[in-house]
Amino acid sequence: MKTAELITELTEKYGVSGHESAVSDFAVEIISKYCDETNIDNMGNVIGKITGTSSENEEKQKIMIEAHMDQVGFLVSEITEDGEIKFVAVGGIDVRILPGLRVKINGNKQIPGVIMVPKDGGEKNAAIEELRIYTGLQKESLESMVKIGDHIVFDYEVTHLLCDNICSGSLDNRSGMSAIIMALKKIKESALKNDVYVVFSTQEEVGLRGAFTSTYGIEPDLAIVVDVTHGTTVDSKDDCGVFELGSGAIILRGPNVDYDKALKLIDLAEENEINHKIEVAGGASGTTAWAIQTVGKGVQVLLISIPLRYMHTNVEVLKTSDVENVSDLVAAAVKHFSI
Repeated sequence: MKTAELITELTEKYGVSGHESAVSDFAVEIISKYCDETNIDNMGNVIGKITGTSSENEEKQKIMIEAHMDQVGFLVSEITEDGEIKFVAVGGIDVRILPGLRVKINGNKQIPGVIMVPKDGGEKNAAIEELRIYTGLQKESLESMVKIGDHIVFDYEVTHLLCDNICSGSLDNRSGMSAIIMALKKIKESALKNDVYVVFSTQEEVGLRGAFTSTYGIEPDLAIVVDVTHGTTVDSKDDCGVFELGSGAIILRGPNVDYDKALKLIDLAEENEINHKIEVAGGASGTTAWAIQTVGKGVQVLLISIPLRYMHTNVEVLKTSDVENVSDLVAAAVKHFSI
Protein backbone atom coordinates (compact mmCIF):
# COMPACT_ATOMS: atom_id res chain seq x y z
CA MET A 1 0.00 0.00 0.00
CA LYS A 2 1.35 3.43 -0.95
CA THR A 3 2.06 6.01 1.75
CA ALA A 4 -0.79 8.34 0.79
CA GLU A 5 -3.26 5.46 0.62
CA LEU A 6 -2.33 4.20 4.08
CA ILE A 7 -2.55 7.68 5.62
CA THR A 8 -5.93 8.19 3.94
CA GLU A 9 -7.35 4.93 5.29
CA LEU A 10 -6.18 5.69 8.82
CA THR A 11 -7.44 9.29 8.89
CA GLU A 12 -10.86 8.18 7.66
CA LYS A 13 -11.32 6.24 10.91
CA TYR A 14 -12.56 8.52 13.69
CA GLY A 15 -11.05 8.01 17.15
CA VAL A 16 -11.44 10.79 19.71
CA SER A 17 -9.53 10.17 22.95
CA GLY A 18 -11.38 7.55 24.95
CA HIS A 19 -13.22 6.09 21.96
CA GLU A 20 -10.55 4.86 19.55
CA SER A 21 -12.12 1.48 18.69
CA ALA A 22 -12.60 2.14 14.96
CA VAL A 23 -8.91 2.99 14.66
CA SER A 24 -7.72 0.14 16.88
CA ASP A 25 -9.74 -2.50 15.02
CA PHE A 26 -8.27 -1.35 11.71
CA ALA A 27 -4.76 -1.20 13.18
CA VAL A 28 -4.97 -4.79 14.46
CA GLU A 29 -6.06 -5.94 11.01
CA ILE A 30 -3.04 -4.29 9.38
CA ILE A 31 -0.26 -5.18 11.83
CA SER A 32 -1.41 -8.80 12.12
CA LYS A 33 0.30 -9.32 8.75
CA TYR A 34 3.67 -8.59 10.35
CA CYS A 35 3.30 -9.42 14.05
CA ASP A 36 3.36 -12.87 15.63
CA GLU A 37 0.92 -11.74 18.32
CA THR A 38 -1.61 -8.89 18.52
CA ASN A 39 -4.04 -7.80 21.19
CA ILE A 40 -5.99 -4.83 22.54
CA ASP A 41 -5.38 -4.26 26.25
CA ASN A 42 -7.66 -2.90 28.98
CA MET A 43 -6.90 0.72 28.04
CA GLY A 44 -7.66 0.06 24.38
CA ASN A 45 -4.00 0.16 23.33
CA VAL A 46 -3.14 -1.94 20.29
CA ILE A 47 -0.08 -4.09 21.02
CA GLY A 48 1.73 -6.28 18.51
CA LYS A 49 4.79 -8.45 19.06
CA ILE A 50 7.42 -9.67 16.62
CA THR A 51 9.22 -12.47 18.44
CA GLY A 52 13.02 -12.31 18.28
CA THR A 53 15.11 -15.20 17.02
CA SER A 54 17.17 -15.61 20.20
CA SER A 55 16.61 -18.86 22.08
CA GLU A 56 15.12 -18.91 25.57
CA ASN A 57 18.61 -19.35 27.02
CA GLU A 58 19.97 -16.24 25.30
CA GLU A 59 19.57 -12.75 26.67
CA LYS A 60 16.83 -10.97 24.78
CA GLN A 61 15.88 -7.31 25.03
CA LYS A 62 12.54 -5.65 24.32
CA ILE A 63 12.32 -2.79 21.84
CA MET A 64 9.04 -0.87 21.69
CA ILE A 65 7.97 1.39 18.82
CA GLU A 66 5.01 3.57 19.72
CA ALA A 67 2.62 6.12 18.26
CA HIS A 68 -0.62 7.38 19.76
CA MET A 69 -3.77 6.79 17.72
CA ASP A 70 -6.32 9.14 19.30
CA GLN A 71 -7.35 12.53 17.96
CA VAL A 72 -8.76 15.71 19.46
CA GLY A 73 -12.50 16.28 19.36
CA PHE A 74 -15.48 17.14 21.53
CA LEU A 75 -18.17 15.68 23.79
CA VAL A 76 -21.86 16.58 23.86
CA SER A 77 -22.51 18.30 27.19
CA GLU A 78 -26.11 19.51 26.77
CA ILE A 79 -28.99 19.66 24.30
CA THR A 80 -30.81 22.97 24.67
CA GLU A 81 -34.55 23.63 24.40
CA ASP A 82 -33.85 25.07 20.94
CA GLY A 83 -32.32 21.78 19.82
CA GLU A 84 -28.78 23.13 19.85
CA ILE A 85 -25.82 21.17 21.19
CA LYS A 86 -23.44 22.49 23.82
CA PHE A 87 -20.07 20.78 23.89
CA VAL A 88 -16.70 20.53 25.61
CA ALA A 89 -13.29 19.95 24.05
CA VAL A 90 -11.35 16.69 24.29
CA GLY A 91 -7.70 17.65 24.00
CA GLY A 92 -6.15 21.00 23.14
CA ILE A 93 -8.14 22.91 20.52
CA ASP A 94 -7.85 26.60 19.61
CA VAL A 95 -11.41 27.86 20.06
CA ARG A 96 -10.81 30.70 17.58
CA ILE A 97 -10.97 28.28 14.64
CA LEU A 98 -14.32 26.73 15.59
CA PRO A 99 -17.14 29.09 14.46
CA GLY A 100 -18.39 28.00 11.05
CA LEU A 101 -16.74 24.58 11.04
CA ARG A 102 -18.63 21.44 10.10
CA VAL A 103 -18.66 18.56 12.58
CA LYS A 104 -20.09 15.07 12.91
CA ILE A 105 -21.90 13.95 16.06
CA ASN A 106 -21.43 10.23 16.68
CA GLY A 107 -24.66 9.19 18.38
CA ASN A 108 -26.62 6.05 17.53
CA LYS A 109 -26.21 7.37 14.00
CA GLN A 110 -23.78 9.95 12.65
CA ILE A 111 -25.34 13.41 12.38
CA PRO A 112 -23.80 16.39 10.55
CA GLY A 113 -23.72 19.76 12.26
CA VAL A 114 -22.25 23.26 12.09
CA ILE A 115 -20.65 25.19 14.94
CA MET A 116 -22.49 28.51 15.24
CA VAL A 117 -21.31 31.83 16.58
CA PRO A 118 -23.25 33.12 19.62
CA LYS A 119 -26.68 34.48 18.70
CA ASP A 120 -25.81 37.92 20.03
CA GLY A 121 -22.59 37.97 18.05
CA GLY A 122 -20.55 37.47 21.22
CA GLU A 123 -16.98 38.53 21.66
CA LYS A 124 -14.51 38.38 18.78
CA ASN A 125 -12.99 35.26 20.32
CA ALA A 126 -15.92 33.49 21.93
CA ALA A 127 -15.33 30.95 24.69
CA ILE A 128 -16.26 27.37 23.91
CA GLU A 129 -19.11 27.63 26.44
CA GLU A 130 -20.74 30.26 24.20
CA LEU A 131 -20.69 28.14 21.05
CA ARG A 132 -23.44 25.81 19.88
CA ILE A 133 -23.81 23.13 17.21
CA TYR A 134 -26.80 23.36 14.88
CA THR A 135 -28.06 20.18 13.20
CA GLY A 136 -31.46 21.27 11.90
CA LEU A 137 -33.26 18.93 14.32
CA GLN A 138 -35.63 19.83 17.14
CA LYS A 139 -34.75 18.80 20.69
CA GLU A 140 -37.01 15.74 20.83
CA SER A 141 -35.71 14.31 17.55
CA LEU A 142 -32.12 15.09 18.47
CA GLU A 143 -32.41 13.41 21.87
CA SER A 144 -33.61 10.21 20.20
CA MET A 145 -30.27 10.00 18.35
CA VAL A 146 -27.73 11.78 20.57
CA LYS A 147 -26.89 11.31 24.25
CA ILE A 148 -24.92 13.46 26.66
CA GLY A 149 -21.29 12.31 26.41
CA ASP A 150 -21.42 11.26 22.74
CA HIS A 151 -18.31 12.14 20.74
CA ILE A 152 -18.06 14.87 18.12
CA VAL A 153 -15.34 15.09 15.47
CA PHE A 154 -14.29 17.59 12.85
CA ASP A 155 -15.97 16.87 9.52
CA TYR A 156 -13.05 16.64 7.10
CA GLU A 157 -12.07 15.03 3.84
CA VAL A 158 -8.60 13.82 2.94
CA THR A 159 -7.33 16.15 0.22
CA HIS A 160 -4.27 15.28 -1.85
CA LEU A 161 -2.56 18.58 -2.53
CA LEU A 162 0.24 19.22 -5.01
CA CYS A 163 3.86 18.18 -4.43
CA ASP A 164 2.96 15.12 -2.31
CA ASN A 165 1.21 17.16 0.39
CA ILE A 166 -1.82 15.75 2.20
CA CYS A 167 -4.46 17.80 4.03
CA SER A 168 -6.76 16.15 6.57
CA GLY A 169 -7.85 16.01 10.16
CA SER A 170 -6.21 13.51 12.57
CA LEU A 171 -2.83 13.46 10.81
CA ASP A 172 -1.75 13.90 14.42
CA ASN A 173 -1.01 11.07 14.82
CA ARG A 174 -2.25 8.73 12.10
CA SER A 175 0.83 9.80 10.16
CA GLY A 176 3.00 8.40 12.96
CA MET A 177 1.03 5.17 12.88
CA SER A 178 1.56 5.03 9.11
CA ALA A 179 5.33 5.44 9.48
CA ILE A 180 5.49 2.55 11.94
CA ILE A 181 3.27 0.27 9.85
CA MET A 182 5.46 0.91 6.81
CA ALA A 183 8.56 0.06 8.88
CA LEU A 184 7.12 -3.24 10.14
CA LYS A 185 7.64 -5.16 6.91
CA LYS A 186 11.37 -4.33 6.91
CA ILE A 187 11.65 -5.17 10.60
CA LYS A 188 9.85 -8.50 10.19
CA GLU A 189 12.01 -9.51 7.23
CA SER A 190 15.20 -8.77 9.20
CA ALA A 191 14.59 -11.66 11.65
CA LEU A 192 16.05 -9.72 14.59
CA LYS A 193 17.22 -11.43 17.77
CA ASN A 194 15.30 -9.14 20.14
CA ASP A 195 11.55 -8.96 20.67
CA VAL A 196 9.95 -5.94 18.99
CA TYR A 197 6.69 -4.55 20.34
CA VAL A 198 4.43 -2.24 18.35
CA VAL A 199 2.13 -0.02 20.42
CA PHE A 200 -0.60 2.28 19.17
CA SER A 201 -1.64 4.00 22.37
CA THR A 202 -4.86 5.65 23.49
CA GLN A 203 -5.69 8.95 25.19
CA GLU A 204 -2.45 10.80 24.45
CA GLU A 205 -4.35 14.02 23.85
CA VAL A 206 -5.77 13.98 27.39
CA GLY A 207 -2.68 13.02 29.38
CA LEU A 208 -0.49 10.40 27.65
CA ARG A 209 -2.55 7.76 29.43
CA GLY A 210 -2.30 4.72 27.17
CA ALA A 211 1.46 5.14 26.90
CA PHE A 212 1.83 4.80 30.66
CA THR A 213 -0.12 1.56 30.95
CA SER A 214 1.27 -0.15 27.84
CA THR A 215 4.85 0.61 28.85
CA TYR A 216 4.19 -0.70 32.35
CA GLY A 217 2.94 -3.98 30.88
CA ILE A 218 5.73 -4.45 28.33
CA GLU A 219 8.70 -3.16 30.38
CA PRO A 220 10.78 -2.28 27.30
CA ASP A 221 14.52 -1.68 27.35
CA LEU A 222 14.23 0.89 24.56
CA ALA A 223 11.23 2.80 23.21
CA ILE A 224 11.16 4.62 19.87
CA VAL A 225 8.30 7.10 19.80
CA VAL A 226 6.87 8.53 16.58
CA ASP A 227 4.74 11.68 16.67
CA VAL A 228 4.32 15.00 14.87
CA THR A 229 6.02 18.32 15.46
CA HIS A 230 5.14 21.82 14.32
CA GLY A 231 5.61 22.65 10.65
CA THR A 232 6.17 26.19 9.43
CA THR A 233 3.24 28.45 8.58
CA VAL A 234 3.09 32.04 7.34
CA ASP A 235 3.06 33.34 10.93
CA SER A 236 5.75 30.99 12.29
CA LYS A 237 8.53 32.55 14.28
CA ASP A 238 12.05 31.79 13.14
CA ASP A 239 13.12 29.36 15.83
CA CYS A 240 14.46 25.81 16.11
CA GLY A 241 11.11 24.30 17.11
CA VAL A 242 9.35 24.73 13.75
CA PHE A 243 10.27 22.82 10.60
CA GLU A 244 9.57 23.19 6.90
CA LEU A 245 7.54 20.41 5.35
CA GLY A 246 10.02 18.21 3.53
CA SER A 247 12.61 18.44 6.32
CA GLY A 248 12.49 14.67 6.74
CA ALA A 249 12.69 12.85 10.07
CA ILE A 250 12.95 15.24 13.03
CA ILE A 251 15.20 13.77 15.74
CA LEU A 252 14.84 15.10 19.28
CA ARG A 253 17.77 15.91 21.54
CA GLY A 254 17.30 16.86 25.18
CA PRO A 255 16.61 15.29 28.59
CA ASN A 256 13.48 13.48 27.36
CA VAL A 257 15.59 11.12 25.21
CA ASP A 258 18.66 8.98 25.78
CA TYR A 259 21.76 11.08 25.10
CA ASP A 260 23.99 8.46 23.47
CA LYS A 261 21.26 6.71 21.51
CA ALA A 262 20.00 10.02 20.10
CA LEU A 263 23.50 10.70 18.78
CA LYS A 264 23.58 7.23 17.26
CA LEU A 265 20.18 7.84 15.69
CA ILE A 266 21.61 10.90 13.93
CA ASP A 267 24.54 8.77 12.73
CA LEU A 268 22.11 6.16 11.38
CA ALA A 269 20.19 8.83 9.46
CA GLU A 270 23.42 10.07 7.90
CA GLU A 271 24.74 6.57 7.14
CA ASN A 272 21.46 5.60 5.45
CA GLU A 273 21.12 8.96 3.66
CA ILE A 274 17.79 9.64 5.36
CA ASN A 275 16.70 13.28 5.22
CA HIS A 276 16.56 14.62 8.79
CA LYS A 277 16.89 17.59 11.10
CA ILE A 278 17.47 18.03 14.83
CA GLU A 279 14.90 19.34 17.31
CA VAL A 280 15.83 20.50 20.79
CA ALA A 281 13.62 20.42 23.90
CA GLY A 282 14.98 21.50 27.27
CA GLY A 283 12.31 19.60 29.18
CA ALA A 284 9.10 17.78 28.31
CA SER A 285 8.64 16.99 24.62
CA GLY A 286 4.85 17.17 24.79
CA THR A 287 4.63 13.59 23.54
CA THR A 288 4.25 10.08 24.94
CA ALA A 289 8.05 9.96 25.18
CA TRP A 290 7.67 11.98 28.39
CA ALA A 291 5.39 9.34 29.92
CA ILE A 292 7.28 6.28 28.70
CA GLN A 293 10.66 7.45 29.97
CA THR A 294 9.76 7.28 33.66
CA VAL A 295 7.64 4.11 33.81
CA GLY A 296 8.86 1.39 36.17
CA LYS A 297 12.64 1.44 36.51
CA GLY A 298 12.89 3.91 33.63
CA VAL A 299 13.12 3.40 29.87
CA GLN A 300 15.65 4.63 27.33
CA VAL A 301 13.65 6.66 24.82
CA LEU A 302 14.09 8.10 21.33
CA LEU A 303 11.67 10.48 19.62
CA ILE A 304 11.30 10.88 15.85
CA SER A 305 8.75 13.39 14.56
CA ILE A 306 6.97 14.36 11.35
CA PRO A 307 6.58 18.09 10.52
CA LEU A 308 2.88 19.03 10.52
CA ARG A 309 1.14 22.31 9.76
CA TYR A 310 -2.06 23.50 11.47
CA MET A 311 -1.97 20.90 14.26
CA HIS A 312 -5.27 20.05 15.99
CA THR A 313 -7.43 21.46 13.20
CA ASN A 314 -9.52 19.95 10.41
CA VAL A 315 -6.88 20.97 7.83
CA GLU A 316 -3.60 19.56 9.12
CA VAL A 317 -1.00 19.33 6.33
CA LEU A 318 2.09 17.16 5.87
CA LYS A 319 4.39 15.92 3.13
CA THR A 320 4.39 12.17 2.46
CA SER A 321 8.17 12.07 1.96
CA ASP A 322 8.59 13.07 5.62
CA VAL A 323 6.50 10.08 6.71
CA GLU A 324 8.63 7.82 4.50
CA ASN A 325 11.86 9.23 5.95
CA VAL A 326 10.60 8.63 9.48
CA SER A 327 9.59 5.09 8.53
CA ASP A 328 13.04 4.38 7.09
CA LEU A 329 14.73 5.73 10.21
CA VAL A 330 12.51 3.69 12.55
CA ALA A 331 13.40 0.51 10.65
CA ALA A 332 17.11 1.36 10.66
CA ALA A 333 17.06 2.14 14.39
CA VAL A 334 15.25 -1.06 15.35
CA LYS A 335 17.68 -3.12 13.28
CA HIS A 336 20.74 -1.38 14.74
CA PHE A 337 19.68 -1.56 18.37
CA SER A 338 18.74 -5.24 17.97
CA ILE A 339 22.30 -6.26 17.03
